[in-house]
Amino acid sequence: MLDEIIKNKLKEVSQLKSSFDVSKIDVSAPKKPFYETLLFRQSNKKNSIIAEIKKRSPSKGVLDSNLNVSEKALQYEAGGASCLSVLTEKDYFNGSIEDLLTVKKSVNLPVLRKDFIIDPLQVYQSKMIGADCILLIASALSHKSFEELYSLATSLNLDVLAEVHDINELDFVKSLGIKLLGINNRNLKTFDVDIDTSVHLSGCITDEETVIVSESGIHT
Repeated sequence: MLDEIIKNKLKEVSQLKSSFDVSKIDVSAPKKPFYETLLFRQSNKKNSIIAEIKKRSPSKGVLDSNLNVSEKALQYEAGGASCLSVLTEKDYFNGSIEDLLTVKKSVNLPVLRKDFIIDPLQVYQSKMIGADCILLIASALSHKSFEELYSLATSLNLDVLAEVHDINELDFVKSLGIKLLGINNRNLKTFDVDIDTSVHLSGCITDEETVIVSESGIHT
C-alpha cells in the first residue's frame, strides 16, 4: 500500500512542479508552536491529543462522507485538543489543501499537515498554506531525502513530526536531533497494527525534551 501511495504521489508532485511558484512564499510568516505546545503539557505531566480531520482511510474506507471540516475543528478545540492534524492527501484519504486552509481559519490551534511528503516543493507548499508542522515518514524516504526535507522544513520555521515504526528508523531520526517523534503502531507496508510498537520504542527514548506521539491503533 505504501509503495502504491508513493507512486501516485510522484505523479502529483510532477504536476505541482508545473504550477507552483516558490518565489511567492513568505518564508518569514509566523507559525503556531506545535512542538512547544506538546512539550509544555508533557513537562507538566499532562497528556495531549492531536485530533485529526480525516474523511477516509485505505483500511476503513469512508469515515464521514458529510464531514464539516470547520465544525469538526471547532469541536476538537472546544474538547481540549492540543493540536490538530489535517489530511491533505486526496486520492486515498479524500483530503485536500482546502481542508487545511479551512481549519486554519476556524481555530487557533497549531496544525499539522498530514500527507506523504517526498519532495521539497511539498515542504514549500506546506509553508504557503499555513501549516505549522509537517509529517515526514521514515519508511517512505531514503535517509538522504529525509534529512534534506527535514533541513528545508526547519529553515522555513516549520516543525517536523518524524514518523517511525521500528528501531532502525528511530535510531536514524534520533541521530538528526529531532525532538518530535511519532511512533506509528500501524506498519505502513502491511497495514498491521500493534500497539506494543509504541510501548517498546518509547522505552528507547530518554531525552526529556523529546515529545513522543503514539499514532494509530487506539480504539477506546
